[in-house]
Amino acid sequence: MSPQHAESLKSILIVDDDSSVVTVVHRILAVYGYEVLEARSVEEAIAAVQQTRSRIDLLIVDAVMPNVSGPELADILLFLRPDLKVLFITGLDFLTMQLAFNHPSGFLQKPFSAVALISKVEEILGEGQSIAKKMST
Repeated sequence: MSPQHAESLKSILIVDDDSSVVTVVHRILAVYGYEVLEARSVEEAIAAVQQTRSRIDLLIVDAVMPNVSGPELADILLFLRPDLKVLFITGLDFLTMQLAFNHPSGFLQKPFSAVALISKVEEILGEGQSIAKKMST
């Protein structure tokens, strides 16, 4: 079974100040056919959104970053791209995230597996469970 994504190519921007997280998430998403953009700071993320003419379907952002929180960055990028969907990744537990940030987006707690990441991405993008289901069987 090939893990290549059979549907149309979706574009995802990953923003995390931890380079190892960006690298791992990028590799997982690329294997499953997603086009991936990377940013390791708020400034890089804003520049990527402003300079990219093509559609960005999903923002995957660390909830806790230096200077500006993930939800604050998401709000800035949503102003630039109102149709952008958001997935927060965090080392904080889900309840703490809900209490700390009142943001209507997806959450995924670190550390996470490739199956958990792909499942959450598919859920947010409305792609069903095709890839994740195949990966877990």
